Amino acid sequence: MAPPTTTNSWQHPSPHLTRVDAFRRQVNRRYGLSLETYHELLRWSVTELEAFCRELWTFCGVVCSAPPERVAGPDDGALDRMWPRPNWFPGARLNFTENMLAAGLAAHPDAVAVSACREGGAAWRHLTWARLRDETARYAAALRSLGVGQGDRVAVVTTNSVEALLVLLACGSVGAIMSSTASDMGAKGILERYLQIRPKVLFVESRVVYNGKTHDHREKLGGVVAQLRKAVAELEVVIDVSGSSWSDGRIKSLDNFLDVRTESLRFAQVPFDHPIYILYSSGTTGPPKCIVHGGGSALLQQKKDFILGFDLGPDSTYYQYTTTGWMMWNYLISALSLGARIVLYDGSPLYPSPDYQVQLLQEQGVTHYGTSPKFLAALKQAGIKNMPPLDSLQMTLSTGAPLSAEIFEWFRSIFPSKVGLVSATGGTDLVAGIIGGSPLLPVHHGELPAPSLGMAVEIWDANGKNIEDTGEKGDLVITKPFFSMPITFWGEGGEEKYRKAYFDTFPGVWHHGDFVRKIVKTQGYEVLGRSDGVLNPGGVRFGAAELYGIVDQFSEVQDCIAVGQRRKLDADEQVLLFLKVKTPPLSDGLRDRIRTTIRKQLSSRHVPAHILEVQDIPYTMNGKRIENLVKDVVCGRTAKVGGTAANPESLEEYEKFVDLPLVQSSAKL
Repeated sequence: MAPPTTTNSWQHPSPHLTRVDAFRRQVNRRYGLSLETYHELLRWSVTELEAFCRELWTFCGVVCSAPPERVAGPDDGALDRMWPRPNWFPGARLNFTENMLAAGLAAHPDAVAVSACREGGAAWRHLTWARLRDETARYAAALRSLGVGQGDRVAVVTTNSVEALLVLLACGSVGAIMSSTASDMGAKGILERYLQIRPKVLFVESRVVYNGKTHDHREKLGGVVAQLRKAVAELEVVIDVSGSSWSDGRIKSLDNFLDVRTESLRFAQVPFDHPIYILYSSGTTGPPKCIVHGGGSALLQQKKDFILGFDLGPDSTYYQYTTTGWMMWNYLISALSLGARIVLYDGSPLYPSPDYQVQLLQEQGVTHYGTSPKFLAALKQAGIKNMPPLDSLQMTLSTGAPLSAEIFEWFRSIFPSKVGLVSATGGTDLVAGIIGGSPLLPVHHGELPAPSLGMAVEIWDANGKNIEDTGEKGDLVITKPFFSMPITFWGEGGEEKYRKAYFDTFPGVWHHGDFVRKIVKTQGYEVLGRSDGVLNPGGVRFGAAELYGIVDQFSEVQDCIAVGQRRKLDADEQVLLFLKVKTPPLSDGLRDRIRTTIRKQLSSRHVPAHILEVQDIPYTMNGKRIENLVKDVVCGRTAKVGGTAANPESLEEYEKFVDLPLVQSSAKL
């Protein structure tokens, strides 16, 4: 029996009935072991990586036309190093889309595979597995009629819609490479991406509803198309999925694109590491890096997360609020590979009110829910007026940023006690998770329970020493290869950019860029922010997330951001904490209460030199604070703003803080 859930922790009610426990038992039988705990299974999965990979291939049910010759190549030492990247499962031949559809078609072809709606629950569409297969066949036939084949790039600028899903599945079936961008991205951001990958076909959505209003994007998209046509000779066709009329007669309608001879769905058999999609680094300070992911690589890594970490199965319904510009969209789609139903939502999560997202969980019988700390904070501030029973909901996964203990505790007080909340860290770099939850482990508020199976996670100091068991803060590293390491970075010099991105800090070891610590007592983890955003007053390093967790306790504050300020003549760095308050102006009393709480719950060394009021906090379009750009501005440097900033105009406000007086750090006292 599971230990009872307490006010500051949660435990899965039936861990012995979960898929990960079945996997543990399988490993014990196969290898004559007696692994009893998750941590014992984790240790085995890392030390016996080759055996773990073989077992996972079988347990996850990968569909292939030719089995792999071995786990990794090209030599016997391939799994002993991370760079160059090993060639996973050489000899295997498979198809990404076939794997997306096979389990659902075999288990329940007439059940609903995909439910999709527009903002506020309007215009629901439900596709059975058989209908999803047939629609994918139509899109694949249309792509083939345009000459799209293996290695060709197909790009989309669309909402989170059935059409975007069908483009991805069609690309996978013919062996093409898809890349997606959210419809609300500006022209600069779109061009920064697609000028690099040079697509053969471009899908756009010119009419979009967001926050209760219809937005016509034809002017923006017309400019994008014109520049792409001028620079990308490969671009042959542009298709508008909205059905809008264009003065440009060369832009096809979706109906025109699909007006081809119907044929049965075929699956191009390609190697395990054959590319399926291109994702992008944040691009907040310039053109983003184009991260190429393999179809089999992403498939197996994500199946591992879903089956062994999230306990997702063919009877599950998974809803993740996301746009097509965030890696969580690609992650959401892969739940189809388990035969699970997925829910697609297009629009603002706050319209008509944040409450609707919770109502959607009830109405659609969602069992597994994906969200972000930013939305949970907005839901907390708005208050849930009518909490439904959420009979089906089992697990909630929070990603995108650290989740504070304050939000954990609020969630536990509002949502049914049976529902688990797990925070996870991963990234676009691996289109999956690194540290997250397991049904075999308790979830302590403010902590991430453990690394995912097969992930050789350690915490290193600046000298490359492993400090994970000391409780000290350091850099998250991965010391052994994993499936979804990118294939390459697209474009000239991509291999060297790839090496520098992950293996330059600690040669041969993946440096992920997260600043973390391991809690010795619980063996859980805290993510304290990005390594490049670490605050360092008086030589004392701590993460901005530590301050955010304190500010979350104050209902008067709507949002915040913390950065270090060190100008050319400064002898030390000072910490600036910027607050966006619900009812301006920011009072001295609130400042004092925040300082006192930081000093009491953290230390005097964490107290910011200045607590300042701002009108807005800069974010990426994926809902992440842009701390590095704010830091550039307040340090007097020119901020190089890329195309992914959602509200770049907000940075102008921070220019007035360049000349703040330097306050001696409490860390020196």
